[in-house]
Amino acid sequence: MLKGLRNSAGLGRSTHALLVMSMALLAAGCDAEETSTTFQGEGAASDVMVVMNKPNNLHVVDLGQRRVIRTCELPGDFGPGTVAVAPDGNTAYALTNRFENIYGVAIDTCEIVFSARQSQGEERVKTFAGIAVSKDGRELYTHQSPTRLLADRYEVQGARLAVYDTNGGLDSLPLRTLPAPRQITIMATGEDGTVYLGGRDIFAMDPSSGEVRVALPSQSADIALESQRDVLSVWPLGSVNNEMVRMYSAARFQDESQDMETADWIWGYERIDLATGAAEDRVFGPLEVVLFSGMARPDHPEQFFGVLTQLKKFDVAAAQEVASVDLEHSYYCINFATDGSELYLAGTFNDIAIYDPDTLERLGNIQLPGGDMSLANSQVFRRVL
Repeated sequence: MLKGLRNSAGLGRSTHALLVMSMALLAAGCDAEETSTTFQGEGAASDVMVVMNKPNNLHVVDLGQRRVIRTCELPGDFGPGTVAVAPDGNTAYALTNRFENIYGVAIDTCEIVFSARQSQGEERVKTFAGIAVSKDGRELYTHQSPTRLLADRYEVQGARLAVYDTNGGLDSLPLRTLPAPRQITIMATGEDGTVYLGGRDIFAMDPSSGEVRVALPSQSADIALESQRDVLSVWPLGSVNNEMVRMYSAARFQDESQDMETADWIWGYERIDLATGAAEDRVFGPLEVVLFSGMARPDHPEQFFGVLTQLKKFDVAAAQEVASVDLEHSYYCINFATDGSELYLAGTFNDIAIYDPDTLERLGNIQLPGGDMSLANSQVFRRVL
């Protein structure tokens, strides 16, 4: 049953504690406020999650200690809360302020070290969840959907890829923009510099020349006795596997009559290996309930997990569901520990649920200060805190 929202910030037990908290808030710079918590074992390598929630917070979570260690309050309004992390794990890039602004936040201090206001002048620019960082950390990419706001009409402009210098500082402008496919929701970057864009198909783009090709056909796939694929793709996932991954659903027909009454409904995944560029699509199980996001367990590619109101585990080789549990409430976004030992559910509300991927036993929850996560994704990586 959905639990009521709880304020986990609390009150200090003494005047001294309140004074310390106030000084910590005042010390943070560049319009970002930091709330830090010390913890036993600080300085050791740990799995870290960054995730956003309302009103406009970016949280740094030590997954080993199962606690929020830092909350960074960002300027502007929330939405969508999509986060991409620099390869060195030092900076989180947050898409926020109603799908328009990007803030690069130093994970250790909450300092805003990069910002870009994509809307300029009479042009309003929105980015759904298409944000990614190059593997060398030098460039940041966003997929932009611009519209000119004129006195008597709106003019929809061509979609484009914007390329930013991550050292561009505050109020950064793009180094260049390149025409891009429309209806892009998520992006990822390959080891060779390719930018992958997830839309009607998964496209591969050279961010220098602007050359675009189809890396993996999705809605344009022509598969005998299979319907056009349906993809819900708003959570950039797969960084712990160095992959871009999204699920699709489709009908498989018995014969050329394409009778929907006798069709089998299937879940499948579409995957890009970001190390090699290899593309793969594969059926992993029957479609029996709605799932929002899914991914394979690290080092266990034959185990695929999906989530919404239930957490489900699939045997990919057999294309069968092997385990399922009901959840306390809906979770939109799935993720894993870097070694695959734990599974994390986020999105929707203001808690992160922790599960054992072997047994699907719930191991605990981490409460986030503030409101719900809505469409925010989560990013997990390993670093010294």
